[in-house]
Amino acid sequence: MDGYKIKFYMRSIVLFCICLVSLTTLQAQTQPTFHVIMIGATEDKTLARACQLDLLRFHEQFSKIAESIGYAYKPDLLVKENFSNAAIRKSILGLTCGAEDIVVFYYTGHGFNLTKYAGNFPIMAIDTTGDGNFPLMLMHEELMKKKPRFCLTIGDCCNKVIDENVPQDRSMVKGTACNPAIFRQLFLQQRGGVIVASSKRGQVSGAAPGGSFYTWSLLQSIDYACHYNERVTWEQLLDDTQTRMWSIQAARQAKQESIFTVGLASDSTATGPDSQVAVAPANPTATPSSASVDSNAVAPAQPAMVATNGGPAAPQPAAPVSAQRPDFSDVNGFLNTLADESLTYAVRTSKQTQAGQYFVHNARVKVYVNATQVALIPLDQLMSRYSTLAKSIRQVNIVERLSKLDPSGRFYTEVAVQEIWNQ
Repeated sequence: MDGYKIKFYMRSIVLFCICLVSLTTLQAQTQPTFHVIMIGATEDKTLARACQLDLLRFHEQFSKIAESIGYAYKPDLLVKENFSNAAIRKSILGLTCGAEDIVVFYYTGHGFNLTKYAGNFPIMAIDTTGDGNFPLMLMHEELMKKKPRFCLTIGDCCNKVIDENVPQDRSMVKGTACNPAIFRQLFLQQRGGVIVASSKRGQVSGAAPGGSFYTWSLLQSIDYACHYNERVTWEQLLDDTQTRMWSIQAARQAKQESIFTVGLASDSTATGPDSQVAVAPANPTATPSSASVDSNAVAPAQPAMVATNGGPAAPQPAAPVSAQRPDFSDVNGFLNTLADESLTYAVRTSKQTQAGQYFVHNARVKVYVNATQVALIPLDQLMSRYSTLAKSIRQVNIVERLSKLDPSGRFYTEVAVQEIWNQ
């Protein structure tokens, strides 16, 4: 009898293990995939170091995003001998997407635009052999034909190397941690696509040995959003990226302005690019640049691609966002305008009258310098502080998760701000 029980238990354990292995295999097969295609000019004489750092940082940030939302991360890195239009074409044609998969395409390198090319998004300068180069918009359209849940296309190109390093430090306010719900909100709570370029038509983009200005700003904006904000849309995130980019003096002086198109599904509409948005600069006195494009531009060809799937992605309801709640990117832009040393003292003080759009008159402000709270002051003292300390402050961040709104939800009664000081 004992022998019979032992055999029975052994069979049960074996059956349990078989079921466990089968369940694990099934979960692996059904887990959606976060595809990331990264291509960079890591062999370029002027951009090699910047592009290498861009790719490393982008990979680190987006692998964390994939993990946080429960997706399998699948990177495809195209550099060195694979830095070619042929390699891009092969990667795109070989891409198979499930209905819940996410696709991100990221390019860092040289770019250009042409008079005869009507598009406002740039052309990626990859091949110089007459094979032709891909416009960024064509790349986005081809990826959208794969019908992923969400597609993000980013081109940090038209780079002009400027002798200024991007800031390397990142200071977080104590008591805050990255909230994965922010990533789910950005990548899972809608369907469609977003395409981004680091500069407007006719402009150049800035880079330094420490990395490209726009890539640094975008990754900072994503990082700060997950730590500091309770909600965020792609429009807000990309607006905030522009504000952060203009905290870099060279980018601000060159008047580099990013552009993006957000094509996300609502309850009853199909996805697809539908409107172009030119980002409003943080500096209200700036005007669009008329800088020349790269002189060694190569005429773009329209490479033939055979799409394996056609048609728009299935719509899904977007996450509701209160229309009255202050837009954190607007508040950030306002505070950074007050601390913009390129503006005169008179201009900065005149901007203080806009505070009523975001704060009650007697709002209290918790001021952090890096990770340390240094003051709890009335709002009017914060205005005076930024009017006089602009030269010392590089960046201001509103910490939405440590701030409080009035009962109407329209104005801050208590707001936490973090100041990043020049070193």
